[in-house]
Amino acid sequence: MRVPAQIEVPPRERVELSVRRWIMRELSGWLQLVVAELLEDGSVEWTQDAVFEPRTEPRPGRERVIAVRCPDRKGPRRPGLWAALSVAHALAELLGGVVVDPRRSAATFGVCARVRAPADGRVHAVNHLCIPSSRTQRDQRWLSTVGMAHFGLPDLELVAVPNAQAQLGARLLLGVAQHVIDASWSPPRAGAHPREALVTVDELHWALGGEPGTVPITTGRGWTRVAVELDTSRAWPGTLRLGPPLGSRHWRDTGAWIRGAWTDLFGAPAGACWAGACWAGAAG
Repeated sequence: MRVPAQIEVPPRERVELSVRRWIMRELSGWLQLVVAELLEDGSVEWTQDAVFEPRTEPRPGRERVIAVRCPDRKGPRRPGLWAALSVAHALAELLGGVVVDPRRSAATFGVCARVRAPADGRVHAVNHLCIPSSRTQRDQRWLSTVGMAHFGLPDLELVAVPNAQAQLGARLLLGVAQHVIDASWSPPRAGAHPREALVTVDELHWALGGEPGTVPITTGRGWTRVAVELDTSRAWPGTLRLGPPLGSRHWRDTGAWIRGAWTDLFGAPAGACWAGACWAGAAG
């Protein structure tokens, strides 16, 4: 969270009082109770970290950064994530600051709107991840997620995606991300044999912000397999590269495999979701 440089964080007692008021106003159900418990037992930490030298007189335009952290639990419910976000938003309200994600450029992705926390604490991947697209060679794109570190996981990537399949590839990335987040999944170690994720239509619907079962399956089987391998060649601590199922037949290119995965999920091209009519797009 960014606040004006001259702002000092009040004593913890005052901050906790403001946060409790925010929690009672903004959260509900199970999540309200568990976030209050995390605050009470000291699991949520906030650290004031000046971006200027402490002995230097603050100047106009300079800002102070406050970092908020909380241990999380693996699985579909993410109370630690919501607890950290709740404290950050409550502090921003108290101190006149703004909540930011240091991994996202506001100039590139725009300002992140605050997501209203669901009572059950379950996340939709589309609300927490961005998928930038970089042009490579021969009208191909490199797609990757930004934001998986919020869940203690490496980001995912798809390489050599033809322009025509970029939207389908981005949605497939979100579906795999949702599977990895929900399944208490541990990523493979560097140099280890690739693993597989079985992604279902319901996970894809949920990842894109919808409810399972809201789009009918025509001739598809409702699930597909995706190989996942840790790649440390371009990033630290590495990214999870997605590819065709292990031991599958040779695919002509990444685009053909993505179309094949979509056929597994929804059926032939005449199915409801091929043209992208079901959702307004991937993460932004």
